[in-house]
Amino acid sequence: MAAAKKINPAAKSRWATMRDEARANHKARPPYLFDAVDPPIEISAPDTIERVTAMAELIDGKGEFEAKALRRLVAAICGDAFDKVWAIVEDEPFELLFALVGDMSDHFNAVPGAEAGDLPGGV
Repeated sequence: MAAAKKINPAAKSRWATMRDEARANHKARPPYLFDAVDPPIEISAPDTIERVTAMAELIDGKGEFEAKALRRLVAAICGDAFDKVWAIVEDEPFELLFALVGDMSDHFNAVPGAEAGDLPGGV
């Protein structure tokens, strides 16, 4: 019978090493300031695994998406600020939403275009 391998409790796990490296290499982008209210609502960059993968599911490699996914796209871009932002925009003319998404995307460079290779799968 082989002896059980002892785990060094002081050793850092592979997961913790990968996570710490990713965090150290992460370059935070400034928040988007949704200035429909005072003070503005700060929308953090959509750069978490949850938000990036949600956007990748909605946006194709050409930066296009179906109109039926627009609310989910706004939710992915806005993250935790979505409910506050949506409460302000929900009764405005539909065209405003495209302008807002475009402005946030320009700010964050969130909707992939020529830079699609930056995300896994080119999305």
